Amino acid sequence: MGADDGTAGRDRPPTTARWSGRRLPRSALPGTVFFAVAAPCGLIAAVGGVVERDWVLFVGGAVIALLFGSLLGLLVVASSRGSGAAPTLAQSPRGTSGVRFGYSTIAYFWFTTVLVMCVVVGLIVAVATGTSGSVFGGVAGVVFAGMAVLLAWYLVALLRLAPGELLLSPAGIAHRGLTSLYSVPWSAVQAVEAWRLGTSVIVVKADPSPESVVRRYTGRFDTGELRFLPFLLVRTYWLAADREVVLSALAFYHAHPELRGELATPEAVRRIAEGRTGS
Repeated sequence: MGADDGTAGRDRPPTTARWSGRRLPRSALPGTVFFAVAAPCGLIAAVGGVVERDWVLFVGGAVIALLFGSLLGLLVVASSRGSGAAPTLAQSPRGTSGVRFGYSTIAYFWFTTVLVMCVVVGLIVAVATGTSGSVFGGVAGVVFAGMAVLLAWYLVALLRLAPGELLLSPAGIAHRGLTSLYSVPWSAVQAVEAWRLGTSVIVVKADPSPESVVRRYTGRFDTGELRFLPFLLVRTYWLAADREVVLSALAFYHAHPELRGELATPEAVRRIAEGRTGS
């Protein structure tokens, strides 16, 4: 675990030169190309199934088109810089108001579609293998059915907690990810940094604190940010706001404890929106 991007401590603002314009690594390009080819092929197969009245071909083509099309949509959204959505005031887990940077609704849509299609594929394979009449097919059917049920449970938990957010309040910083919640008090924060861990991430380097709160709503089946505890990590491709705006706001209020009280007021939202957190 190492930081290979610019850092931000109390005495200096964050630098993001090595973030460049990408939020996903170049290694994601082959997958993007494959999905861009596979999705139209599935659509063509589905149309062919309708023309030929071959409903097996139609279902198979439709599933392929939807699965790889949703994966393509997720990668495209994740590789963008964010929509530039403005922060808003919201309630913090501690009951006070704070500045909220929400997760992208579009990213949620595509990720949810991917999970739904994976559940559908799992059920189709489970039925196909489970009714084959062989012992191996029966075992495979149970395995695939179990995987589909597990993904469905994860999907329900994700939708119940949606949308995720990063919230800055006078008391501290709280990150509600897809299936977890982690909050740290300002007194435990040591630095704010920009890292690349395959993708670009914002890291709040924090010490262990009895005031910190960790909640794992799906046990160990999370997106990996909690592996770095007590550090708080946010994968920037989930954020609707521009990641540099979020990083700048975190670093500014870390460096100016005397101004953290305004995080419960519209003044903080105005300051961030006007770009007055860059110094």
